Amino acid sequence: MSMILAELHAKGRVTVNELAEQLNVSKVTIRRDLDTLSRENKLLIVHGGGIKPNFTLYEAPYSQRNAMNIEQKQRVGMKAVELINDYDVIALGVGTTTIQIANHLFNKKNLTIIIGCIQVLNSLIERKKSGYFTGKLIFLGGEIDTDQMFASGSMTIELLEKFHIDKAFIGANGYSITDGITTYDIDEGNFLKKMLQRSNKVHVVIDHSKIDVKSMYKYADYNEIDCVICNEDPPMDWKEKLASANIEWVNA
Repeated sequence: MSMILAELHAKGRVTVNELAEQLNVSKVTIRRDLDTLSRENKLLIVHGGGIKPNFTLYEAPYSQRNAMNIEQKQRVGMKAVELINDYDVIALGVGTTTIQIANHLFNKKNLTIIIGCIQVLNSLIERKKSGYFTGKLIFLGGEIDTDQMFASGSMTIELLEKFHIDKAFIGANGYSITDGITTYDIDEGNFLKKMLQRSNKVHVVIDHSKIDVKSMYKYADYNEIDCVICNEDPPMDWKEKLASANIEWVNA
């Protein structure tokens, strides 16, 4: 169990699948060890693994978060729509900023839109039926998180693996030069990481409250994306690193 703790202290979180592969033992053994460490107050059990006891564990339900910083999120969503072209294959991630892209999508033709979030899907269905855009909607099914309203799990990842995506628009609970791109949920993080890997160009869509914030699960380094769309400029001391990594910061 010392190796599990070493991994936990280095990364802040561990997953059953990764530990089983690294240590060449069964998932049952890893879960048993995590339970033991949890009883010793050395970690907290979360879905799919464990985290340090001092991490923020839970995110407010989607319905509660949707009204937070709504005007800023709307501006970010409208700016993102400007970057979408006719005939694009796009993927929309999970989150209350991402849904503003769906809510403001108009005057686009023959899009293919890949979605894993139920609320985003519902918005796109209504806008497509109303004639705001034409194209196809592809929902990535899987196990449904009824609080955060998205599909996740191995089925979702396997479906996503089959697509070649022109542009992805993904949310985050935190974007930081030091701590990377983070989220509260391990399954959501793995879903977004796969979306990032399958896309030619990746846009992170965030409002100002996510700048230089660290959440529980890191799914990418800050420089693994191409563009940040935000309602505020980046911190002054970030600009050189963003430029050297060829990351465009678009102010909404």
